[in-house]
Amino acid sequence: MSWFGATVRSSRVLVVLVALIAFMPGRALGEVRPSDTLGETPVSSSKTLGAIAPDVTLPAGILETADGELLWARVQDEERSMASTTKIMTAIVVMDSGVQLDERVTVPPEAAKVGEAGVGLVPGQGLTVRQLLEAMLVHSGNDAAITLAVHVSGSLDAFVEAMNAKATELDLRNSTFTNPHGLDEAGHHTSAADLATMARYAMRNQVFRDIVRMKEVRIPAGSSTRRFDASNLLLGTYTGATGIKTGWTSDAGYCLVASAERGGIELYTVVLGTKTENARFVQAKRLLDWGFAHYAVKQVTSAEQTASIVAVTDYLDRTVPALVAETTSTAVYDIRGPVTVQADVIGEVAAPVVKGQRLGTLTVKQGGRLLAQVPIVAAQAVPVPTFWEGVQIGATRFWRQLFGGALKAVPLTVM
Repeated sequence: MSWFGATVRSSRVLVVLVALIAFMPGRALGEVRPSDTLGETPVSSSKTLGAIAPDVTLPAGILETADGELLWARVQDEERSMASTTKIMTAIVVMDSGVQLDERVTVPPEAAKVGEAGVGLVPGQGLTVRQLLEAMLVHSGNDAAITLAVHVSGSLDAFVEAMNAKATELDLRNSTFTNPHGLDEAGHHTSAADLATMARYAMRNQVFRDIVRMKEVRIPAGSSTRRFDASNLLLGTYTGATGIKTGWTSDAGYCLVASAERGGIELYTVVLGTKTENARFVQAKRLLDWGFAHYAVKQVTSAEQTASIVAVTDYLDRTVPALVAETTSTAVYDIRGPVTVQADVIGEVAAPVVKGQRLGTLTVKQGGRLLAQVPIVAAQAVPVPTFWEGVQIGATRFWRQLFGGALKAVPLTVM
């Protein structure tokens, strides 16, 4: 059980957005490496991209959208130590195992031996799965990670096997796990890209999402409770922050997987290997700010906008306006180039025409990527000519065939 769980006759292309953001004088450029990319394009391939690139200093990282679109990356596939960001995978395996949140768990002896960050769990103590997840994800309790692993799989070795099986399932090509807590061990590694994939997968689970945005956690300790603050200092200080996990070891340096949501857009960033605790938050803020500045929801079609004037073939001069059916907004990454709108509309239509009848399609693209497709429809109804109208139209057409003149209205492309 998993918790996550018409013939085209005419067309015209219009450029509706500017391709790139112009360089702003006075902007301090960050470190740019040959491996950095904006989308899939190397930053080093263009001075313009180098000027636009986010001002960040970090060994490795990535910035992605909620659906996995790459916005920026630095050595995203490089294998690196991951510290307590490991616990994202630990939570995934626990949640996908089928255990219940209110299930009671007894702290095993192994939990007291792990050392480093912990929440002071005592062997024999009883907590729920939910409480242990909160202790592990909010305050990074290694003892909570051990307790969950033993409860779910019976042993640490079996749980690690489950972690690596899940990594294969998620197509994490640079990740191997040797423990559930993230302390440095040979062979325990991941990459910025893999961590982003893990984060996006985990955040599909509402329970995980709710926990990683908590600013504090309270853990039972005998007849009282102990309060622990969240290790993710973006929570409550960065507008729109939604999670998710910090980490530090001597090998990994300071790490952060962070997410934030603004204006209907959620972004994920991974910062690996900074030298100080504060630096990981500073770099994450810069990446997220840059992402929200360049990736935003834009209106790309407007309802009732006239796309074309279509001739009605049963009449001499009758036309029907063809309108865009609906207003559409979609996320646009301005670095990818101009947004184009193409209206494909039939040139003529036979009566009767029904109001709202489809006459074509409006297609919105950016750099070959389909952003939206919207119907183009008749603005009004046009009936079949009456008998006497038909006689008059027929006579007029016969006369014009003999002596010249238009036999029907001329269609007009507006877009």
